[in-house]
Amino acid sequence: MDIVSFMDIEETDKDLIISFALDIGDGYIKTLLLHRTIFCEFIMPEDERGTKVSLEGSDIAEVHINTLESVTFNENVMKIKARFSSHEINLRKIESKEVEQMKESLMHHNFDDRFKIKFT
Repeated sequence: MDIVSFMDIEETDKDLIISFALDIGDGYIKTLLLHRTIFCEFIMPEDERGTKVSLEGSDIAEVHINTLESVTFNENVMKIKARFSSHEINLRKIESKEVEQMKESLMHHNFDDRFKIKFT
């Protein structure tokens, strides 16, 4: 399970982005990104709409259709399931206020109920 060192939330008229900096040791990080392009989504094929999940350095060729299917929270652990990948991250280093902001942002990502969100 990867530990999140810090995270960032960006919401504009065009994009919704949640990025997680995952600690991979020796001061290095890799980025796990949840990204939804809302301004042009209506012209995309149905199976390409929704929040995309990408991990820096991943070899998933279909990243443009690696859409988010579910997110589950259990205390400090967040499980992310996408079409072609899954990730389990630990949020223990993130302040609870930031976690709540991220949960709210996920609700914005899911304005059309394209994925499941579960809080336990």
